[in-house]
Amino acid sequence: MIKKNIVYSTDIGRLCPECQEKINKCFCSHAPENDSKFRPIFIEKQTAGRRGKPVNVIKNVPLRKVELKKLAKEIKKHLGVGGSCSDGEIIIQGANKERLIEVLEKKGFPAK
Repeated sequence: MIKKNIVYSTDIGRLCPECQEKINKCFCSHAPENDSKFRPIFIEKQTAGRRGKPVNVIKNVPLRKVELKKLAKEIKKHLGVGGSCSDGEIIIQGANKERLIEVLEKKGFPAK
């Protein structure tokens, strides 16, 4: 008997049982947590293309789009700065990497 719902494929890896998309691209509410939950989040300082103004780019956050926007809002409110969220990255204005690391670790995300 052939199953209709594919859970794992050697071609594309783990799939969401609801929408049959890759786990890291799934946006449905029933998707299991991403396996990258315990990988460190990287915070990178950038000034290029921003007229010399420093920003911190938070990469490798293992959250879906909606949850990522909520986290960005909480970080901006806690630090009292502006920023945005796009392409799976959070951009925070200013050069405050140490404070960002503290906030992310309080939320349960290891950061570097």
